[in-house]
Amino acid sequence: MKTELYIIGGFLGSGKTTLLLELLKREKNAGRKVAVLMNEIGALSVDSALVGENTAVRDMLNGCICCTIKDEIEVELMTLYREHRPDVIYIETTGAAHPMEVLDACTSPAIAMQIDVKGILTLVDCARWVERGRLPIAHRKLMEDQARWSDVVALTKTDLVAEETLAVIRREIRALNEKVTIREITHGQGAAVFGGGSGPEEEHHAHHHLHVRTFAYEFVNHVPRAAFIKWVEKLPDSVLRIKGFVKFEDSGERPELFQYAYGVPFFQPQPIKRPTVIVVIGEELDEEELRKKLNKLEGVF
Repeated sequence: MKTELYIIGGFLGSGKTTLLLELLKREKNAGRKVAVLMNEIGALSVDSALVGENTAVRDMLNGCICCTIKDEIEVELMTLYREHRPDVIYIETTGAAHPMEVLDACTSPAIAMQIDVKGILTLVDCARWVERGRLPIAHRKLMEDQARWSDVVALTKTDLVAEETLAVIRREIRALNEKVTIREITHGQGAAVFGGGSGPEEEHHAHHHLHVRTFAYEFVNHVPRAAFIKWVEKLPDSVLRIKGFVKFEDSGERPELFQYAYGVPFFQPQPIKRPTVIVVIGEELDEEELRKKLNKLEGVF
């Protein structure tokens, strides 16, 4: 059974920790074992002290999970998994984190077969959203991208804006991300569509309407290089990124790093043993079709 992974993002002060504490309470009531990975830009984590002694917590300090300490997340997630074998891991990101970069950081081939990314939730501070035009362009774009790439957007501080303004915010977010699930939360209450406290119907809805999905595949055999390249060339535009390690028939036991982004493939021989796993990231991936074609590539039927 894979460990579920949920990513919680949003700008500073939008209510991420309040929501996390509520989600942890629901998970506990559902009888699930939980772990938390918290990312703080400062050198000291205050929030991790709030989640309770029965929850495994790892802190990532002095950097943002999606850039300066991106490489550390593989180690942190693997440590949580090996030491605690949780049913679910929640990641609370910094306000500066871009959802796609966080997702990319969480899908290392070394741990992809143990982790099931269930979704990205972004909290949107309604009052700050309305005033985003006053922010520097980079900050405004980040705020909009956080909404654009989320599976669930939770609107907070709704009491600070008029009802008509709230309707405009909903329309603006829907224009950025037509498949997003929008919820309103107050003091962490109201986002039951996210996490183990969800009802079966809500969980089914959330899983089948994920904006961006990840698919991990583990090779058991060597792969013909020419056939693999042909497969890559025929990938649909919905595939955004692939990364992982592959053993080709013409490279012996030495694996090669394979990366694919913006339609461009990259290969690099590796000096040490690596797990022969690739991770595909994309929109509305047809996992059954991907698995069928990869099975055929390596002669597994």
